[in-house]
Amino acid sequence: MIVIKGIGKTQRGAILVVALILLLVMMLMASTALQSNILQSRMAANLQDQTVAFEASETALLYAEEWLASLKVAPELTDYESWRPGDTEFVFDSRKRSGLQDQLNQLSSVNNWADRARPANTFNPTDVARVYEQPRVSLEVIDFSPDDKTTGYAYGQESGVITFRQHGRSTGVTGSSEVVLVSEYRKRFR
Repeated sequence: MIVIKGIGKTQRGAILVVALILLLVMMLMASTALQSNILQSRMAANLQDQTVAFEASETALLYAEEWLASLKVAPELTDYESWRPGDTEFVFDSRKRSGLQDQLNQLSSVNNWADRARPANTFNPTDVARVYEQPRVSLEVIDFSPDDKTTGYAYGQESGVITFRQHGRSTGVTGSSEVVLVSEYRKRFR
């Protein structure tokens, strides 16, 4: 043992124990900071994924609105319950009862709705980029507001404004986030 003159006591490893405790505390602080950083990056990625899904669903609804605006006559309507895969009509008549809305209110019926909905590229040939699967849109007529007699356009023909409800569903980049948007669009067909 080395004895240094001028120091009355010999050291017995107390410094080593204190240094190890400080090292342990610093390691715990670094680990906590790293976990917090990882959590923040996951939250940011999820928010970005949700934003992409929202924008894609919004784009699909915009495509459907542009398609409706381009029509000169009202589209052919079909009943929700009688629709079968392969039918060319995809605008549902829900003026009396909304079978589509009933289906969407049941969580187990999303696949049933997806079969009846059309991909966004039905309305616009441009695919929506950066999404896990292409957005889908369904259209339904929910109201017809007839014009009064002074606004009519042709004798013997009923004119008015048709209100369409649009349901748009899209996923984000990873497919783990999903956004469903509902909007209404009104148009007068002459």
